[in-house]
Amino acid sequence: MPETPLELRVRIGGEAGFGIKAAGQMLARTFAHEGYEVFDLTEYPSLIRGGHNTYLLRVSSEPVYSHVEPVDVLACLNRETLDRHEGEVVDGGAVIFDPDDFGADAVPGRLRAVPVPLTAIARETGGKIMRNTVALGAVLGIVGFPLDPLADALRRQFAKKAPEVAEGNVAAAQAGYDAARAACPDFFVTLAPRPGAPERLLVDGNEAIGFGALAAGIGFYAAYPMTPASSLLHFMAAHERSAGVVVKHTEDEIAAMNMVVGAAFGGTRAMCATSGGGFSLMVEAFGMAGVSESAVVVGVFTRPGPATGMPTWTEQSDLRFVIHAAQGEFPRVVLAPGDRTDAFELTWRAFNLADQLQTPVVILGDSYLSDNRQTVPPFDLAGVTVERGKLLAEGDASAIPEALNDEGLYLRYKVTGDGVSWRVLPGVRGANQLGNSYEHDERGFGAPGEDAAVRTQQNEKRMRKLDLARTLVPPPAYFGAPPGEADLGIVLFGTTKGPAREAARMLEREGVRIAIMQVVTVWPFPAEEVAAFMDAAPKTAVVEGNYAGQLESLVREHALRAPDARLHRYDGRPFSPEQIVRFVKEVL
Repeated sequence: MPETPLELRVRIGGEAGFGIKAAGQMLARTFAHEGYEVFDLTEYPSLIRGGHNTYLLRVSSEPVYSHVEPVDVLACLNRETLDRHEGEVVDGGAVIFDPDDFGADAVPGRLRAVPVPLTAIARETGGKIMRNTVALGAVLGIVGFPLDPLADALRRQFAKKAPEVAEGNVAAAQAGYDAARAACPDFFVTLAPRPGAPERLLVDGNEAIGFGALAAGIGFYAAYPMTPASSLLHFMAAHERSAGVVVKHTEDEIAAMNMVVGAAFGGTRAMCATSGGGFSLMVEAFGMAGVSESAVVVGVFTRPGPATGMPTWTEQSDLRFVIHAAQGEFPRVVLAPGDRTDAFELTWRAFNLADQLQTPVVILGDSYLSDNRQTVPPFDLAGVTVERGKLLAEGDASAIPEALNDEGLYLRYKVTGDGVSWRVLPGVRGANQLGNSYEHDERGFGAPGEDAAVRTQQNEKRMRKLDLARTLVPPPAYFGAPPGEADLGIVLFGTTKGPAREAARMLEREGVRIAIMQVVTVWPFPAEEVAAFMDAAPKTAVVEGNYAGQLESLVREHALRAPDARLHRYDGRPFSPEQIVRFVKEVL
């Protein structure tokens, strides 16, 4: 018989500045290192100090695709955490608290009160700042997990500081461990290390995108910090020297987009990334990338708008924006990763598509992907390929006679059947060219492109790239039951994938089967595949994180199909599996 999965759900809460996220990620690394699958969710307001921060960690002996709603252990670094989250804790769950903050009588009788003198222990072992470390030890103590792996992680974390810093943290964790173990010696969840478990990486979405870019051979990265894309700039800067990448922290997003267009003109693989507000500033230069047929990759990681909106929360409301961004019409590809493995693979593929199509490629993510970590199998580096398309990097333009006119002159924008012309880098002999934002004739020198016939010819040439793109882009991905055998077929994109896969697993246990179609390439839209999926399912629904139903509108417009039901979320929070389960049951 299969082994019964082991699972633990922990929420740590407190005021900003208490090290909530740092502590939680230390716990995640500890469990991941000892053979467990983990998924975390950080929630925090856009404040430097103050406000309520929480970190939710899910630990399991089987693969996990998202967070879940129930909590087994609630670690309270202040009273507000109990007030806000006690309802999430399962019956018999544990509440770790400092008796200096509130008494055991504040903990509902259905829960286990676990008093741990967080502040007193921290002051004895190194200072109040260590309260979070005491709480980590207490969590491990409740579930009987050995402290040694956490102690080793703490020593690695503080290896560059004075030895007493690391040992003070270890002592704080040990004291918290002992206090919680004494207060709660028989908790209903017990975990032990899992030697021999498959190797896993613990990464967030931006790290996965960064690894994908490095694997693709990126040469230039430019960005202005904007949540949730900022950590990708940090990642690229950290690997700049070792990977041979030029990383530029620009004065604004306008400069970042213009710089990557220039870098692509020079022949390097170039990328920038931002969120919706920053992309709004990039849009004009994004259009220049379109008309100049520049091979650029742009990350747009969505948060709730409009304007500044909710900078540290998540949403899927920029789908239509990135598909239609910039004045006029030009082809682009939009890829929407659903998890960290997708993020790695779609990023290196994005660089290939940008080169092969000579047009911008957008990686459309969101805060739920960017900010939260998940264990995944090691990335498949052996499967990475580099496809530069029609590119001549050195030598003489005479090597590509198909790119020349009858007089032997290089035609940068020569009209071709697939819409892609030969790209020749500056310095190649016999290849004079001008790159700018004007419409152009085949040679690309600007003003002659205002002729009506030339304009029509060049516009149609560019748009033909979408036909080629359809043969190159990643197809939709399918999970759960086959649509013809399912009770309900769900169409979605992006990070809704994870909660939906968890919901499918929960529903399967109750005898309900759902089919899931993840639209991986949202532009050009896979109309035929979506229509076939919806026709095969007895009932269909679209699940997406926005108010207007942007994915559904694409389904209606291009696949000429209407779902039977829809589920939208737009409060800044990601879907939970339980929310999707409730929705499916209502539909059925």
